[in-house]
This record gives sequence, structure tokens and C-alpha cells, in this order.
Amino acid sequence: MSHPELTMDAQKPHANPLKRCLGKAVLAIGVCALTGFGLALHQSKAYGIMARIHHGLVVCAPGTGLSMTPASTGLLSGVSSPAMLRLELATQVDGRVIVVPGSNQLSEVLASSRRAHTLLMLDLNDTNPTDVAQLVRKARMRDRVVLVAQDHDGVEAALQADSAMMVAIPINSTRDAYAAHRMAGHHPYAAYLSPTAAPDLFALVHRDAEAIITENPRTAHFSTAEFLAERPVDIVVTEQPAQFTQALTQGN
Repeated sequence: MSHPELTMDAQKPHANPLKRCLGKAVLAIGVCALTGFGLALHQSKAYGIMARIHHGLVVCAPGTGLSMTPASTGLLSGVSSPAMLRLELATQVDGRVIVVPGSNQLSEVLASSRRAHTLLMLDLNDTNPTDVAQLVRKARMRDRVVLVAQDHDGVEAALQADSAMMVAIPINSTRDAYAAHRMAGHHPYAAYLSPTAAPDLFALVHRDAEAIITENPRTAHFSTAEFLAERPVDIVVTEQPAQFTQALTQGN
């Protein structure tokens, strides 16, 4: 008399080899997909503002809406520091947001910038920060953009437009520094200081702001390298990025 367990095992059909192969293929595809997604996410974060700041000083030059290829990006040729373009925004009669001078749609400029791994500083001017933030989110550029408003109300509107997008807040005094920190709350912000501000003010805002922005110092009293050695600066706005980088290199 045969053993029940042996009889039961004998009656089990053998697994289909084709099904086993398909199962392994599906598993392999899943692993590859997850790996690819993780790599893409890592690369995306590597081009964000905070990652670029971590690797060195970001040089920001003015750009235009006339062209996002040779005319605009050519401004940054020869610049070894991470590249950022500062763009002026405007709203058309039909409500669409464009980059001026020119009439390029902001949506197109954002797409081009993402492909080129270019950071952007966007002057909001008369545009609606909510509309701008929506376009930035759609282009997956939230971590690569700094919004710049014209006044206090504009800063508040920009902070409310998106919870994660960096907003530049002008700071001219110790009082401004504390007020900016209270206004931003948990929102990431960049302190925008004049190059004439005292080193102590730079040091103060450095404790709270995610980034510090200033403009290229124009003085004969000290070199660019000396200026930066006394002040924690993450982003420098300059109309002459090549000359600025050259002066910085010579100073070192």
C-alpha cells in the first residue's frame, strides 16, 4: 500500500517551465525598473539647487526669452561654477506667462532648462506666483528654481504658491533677518543681501536661510576672493560671469 503523502506528491502536476521563465522575466523587469527609477531620482536631485550649492559657488547670469540655446546659455561659457540664469517674467494678455525680452513661453524655457540641467532665478514682476509655481511643478523644476518678488506682498504670495519652492527674501538689516525667518516658517528660502552688507549680517542669515544670494561686489578696496572669504555666499548674480570667475581664480 502506497504512502498517502507519496501518492499526493506523485499526483501533483509539474510546474510549467514556460511559466517559471515568465515569472523570472517579470521579476527581473521589476527590479530593473526600480533601479532605473532610483537612478533617475538620484540624478534629478543631483541637479537641484542645494546639491549644486554643496559642490561650490553658483554663478548666476542674466538670460532672456529670445533664446535658451546659444544666445542665453552662451553667457555662461567658460564658467566652471554651476550655472544659473536669471530671467524676467511677464504675463501676456491671454494670461500666459512668458520670459522677456522676447516672447518665449515660460513652460518651454523650463523644459529647456531641465534638459540642460540649468538652475533658474525667476523675477516674478507682475505675474501671479501661483501660475508660475504651477508651471514649475509641471516641468519638475521645483528644486532648481528660486522665485524673486518685488515687494513684501509679493514675497508672501510666492511663499504661499508652493510649499517647497525656494523664495528669495531681501534682507538689509538684522531686523529684516529675523522677520524673514518668521515669515518663511518651515518654507525654504534664500536670503538676498546687498554686497555692501556687513560680513556679520551674512553670518547671521547663514544660520537660518537655505542659501545666501548676493551680487558681484564692485570695489577696488578688496578682491572678489577676499570678499567671499569674509562672507558665506552660495549664489552670486553677475552680468559678467566669465570675468567674475576669472577674477575669483586669480584671487585664489
